[in-house]
Amino acid sequence: MDRRTTVALVLCMLVFALFTALQARFTPKPKLKPPVAATAPAPGLDTAFRAAPGAPATPATTAAGSPIPAAPATPAVTPRSVVIETPLYRATFSNIGARLQSFELKRYAAAWGRSRFGDNPGRRPKHGALVPEGDRVELRGAPAFAFDLGSGPALRSLASTAFAVEESTTATGETAAVTFVARDSAGSELRQTWRSHPDSYLLDYIVTVAGATAGAREWSLTTRSWPLLSEANPDQEMRVVRSIGLLGKDLHRDVAQGLIGKDERRREGAVHWAGVQSHYFLGIVAPVGGEGRATLSRGASYTLTDEEKARLPRNSKTVQPIAEGTLVMAEPSSGQQRFAVYFGPADYFSIAKLSGAGRPGSLQLEKAVDLGASWLLPFSYPLLQLLRLLYRWVGNFGLAIFLLATLVRLALHPLNMSSMKSMRAMQLLQPEMERVREKYKNKPEALNAAVMALYKENNVNPAGGCLPMLLQMPLFFALYAVLNSAIDLRQAPFFGWIHDLSAPDHLFSVAGFPIHLLPLIMAGTGFLQQKLTPTPSQQASTMYMMNFFMLFIFYGLPSGLVFYWTVMNLYTALQQWLAIRGDDGVVVPVETGSPRAKLGAESGARSGRKGGVTSNR
Repeated sequence: MDRRTTVALVLCMLVFALFTALQARFTPKPKLKPPVAATAPAPGLDTAFRAAPGAPATPATTAAGSPIPAAPATPAVTPRSVVIETPLYRATFSNIGARLQSFELKRYAAAWGRSRFGDNPGRRPKHGALVPEGDRVELRGAPAFAFDLGSGPALRSLASTAFAVEESTTATGETAAVTFVARDSAGSELRQTWRSHPDSYLLDYIVTVAGATAGAREWSLTTRSWPLLSEANPDQEMRVVRSIGLLGKDLHRDVAQGLIGKDERRREGAVHWAGVQSHYFLGIVAPVGGEGRATLSRGASYTLTDEEKARLPRNSKTVQPIAEGTLVMAEPSSGQQRFAVYFGPADYFSIAKLSGAGRPGSLQLEKAVDLGASWLLPFSYPLLQLLRLLYRWVGNFGLAIFLLATLVRLALHPLNMSSMKSMRAMQLLQPEMERVREKYKNKPEALNAAVMALYKENNVNPAGGCLPMLLQMPLFFALYAVLNSAIDLRQAPFFGWIHDLSAPDHLFSVAGFPIHLLPLIMAGTGFLQQKLTPTPSQQASTMYMMNFFMLFIFYGLPSGLVFYWTVMNLYTALQQWLAIRGDDGVVVPVETGSPRAKLGAESGARSGRKGGVTSNR
């Protein structure tokens, strides 16, 4: 390879490497501040509602600060929990504030639950099987979801309001719907009704306000993220806890760590939904048949309890970021609005089906699933679908990744071979190129003409080495996004020591430093590929250093992604061997080629003399 081709190749690799680095390692990590104690609502902004019937009368004020007449004293309402349970989840509500406290996923195992599957992956239930209590993924935002009146500085929190509870049960006695009711002394009534679907993580949520609400003209529906006990590497998961929202066609993701200690971030517009997300799970609220007027994003710090600290690996951080995403809704003239609330896995195709993707009135919830930048999605979606199809055939996601890599390499084989042959031809031309440069070193125009004649006589395109690689970059980025974010790979075993394709493979530790074998194998395949690539000695050290750089980048990445890259390295080495095997190694010198080539060099030399080109002194 000549110097320009080498530089182009290195730049192409750096683009991918830097993209990976920014995604996985160099996300800003602001220092977490100690948890801030909750402050009392500002005077005049506390709720005017009381539970009905049987709720305690609590002092309240209007927005202007004047007292609202209290209703006659009634017996206190006992705090209680209300549970909606389906085959998929267990949702726990509190009658104080009508908050959704936690959302327990029955078929997803937490890495650091009671059984500590992070340390004992062999004991983990099979994918899709019922997980024992205490070991399930729990989206416990404390609360995970809350409804309040007003927004921003004018927020009238209902957190301390006691609600009466009305339950609807199925024929088997299980709660299928629950309604929380509160009234104030002026006769206003607030009703919040939740209805479940046994085969879906989507809940119907209906809010009805009857009568005046003491000047409230907006509603705030807030989702809150949860302690990170579900994934193998909680410290790494902190980088992807985000507040999210879809306004018009613009999707916003605000990292919680970057919001801590700052004012809430408000965005105005036609809001389709708002919520929070971690790496593999989501909490979203979307108005049905309407639009919100704004989203609010906030970050907070959460200090783990002693029980939570005891579950996590040693030296894990004890303060974690929490994201809060609020949908601000104008109070409808009818006083009633229906919402769709989703708490569950970030499964693109399942969510797309639930939200009616592609149909008029779609909720567009599937856009919350992070499969890369918007320009990558036309590649990401088919690749994810293909990965799932291959899994259904072979029953192992590791084998599915191997087959996916094989199909991608076969599809790109013509481009790859064209690139390799062009790079090989440029490398073979180097001795002749050096001779031409030396001959015309003081005649730039003659040098350019001779070089172009040399390229033409040997049918070499100087851009042919890097251009095919650039055309493949969107596909490589999309594959990275799919293999790094697809929930299908979460806790998916491969073979041997690889128990989770969504986490780094862990063989053992040395003085606390984890030894990941698969990245070392990947680096070995990179050196093999380099060995088969003819490279001038002065450039070989640069290419070898690139392999060490890739090892550094990939060392902490999910094993599924590392395995894919390892397979691609092996296929690249094979194609390089085929390119060398089919190469005749014959170079046509510019002076002994066709008369046209010789004429090109001579005319270039003459034009240089006419232009008064002199040697540099």
